[in-house]
Amino acid sequence: MALENFKRACDCGRGAVFLSIARGKVAEGVDFDRHYGRAVLLLGVPFQYTLSRVLRARLEYLRDTCAINEADFLTFDAIRQAAQCAGRVIRGKSDYGLVIFADKRYNRADKRDKLPQWIRQFMREDCLNLSGDVAMHRARHFLRSMAQPAPSSSTVSLSLEELESNPAYVCR
Repeated sequence: MALENFKRACDCGRGAVFLSIARGKVAEGVDFDRHYGRAVLLLGVPFQYTLSRVLRARLEYLRDTCAINEADFLTFDAIRQAAQCAGRVIRGKSDYGLVIFADKRYNRADKRDKLPQWIRQFMREDCLNLSGDVAMHRARHFLRSMAQPAPSSSTVSLSLEELESNPAYVCR
């Protein structure tokens, strides 16, 4: 019901804010592509509940059979989950979104280096440890510039007529 209301508000142009938790029902399997998702704000690092019997058994198995340290597995799993949350807004080549890692632990190399390359490439030093005002200014500038229509000269697609008239085109 909440997801339907959110999408309806976005479709009519009002816009909306949808809040969810990592590892929750909405975090898995729901895409927020196009205008349904333009920002993800990650507050904290989504570690699993470590007192779960299932998780304790899994950690014990990994430690005994694969020699994997519990802390390493938990960190890897949390960063993987954070990357999955970040990917909810960027679903295709032409999609765009703003991802804010609002926790100083993401600044540490041992956390940041575990993020996928498609995220790390945008985590430059000048984008880390920003004040609220600077972050809002950059976010506003980014979203305004990305919302502009692409210049027609930057289109990659060709009509069938343009394709067939190209000297490199080979008809089979």
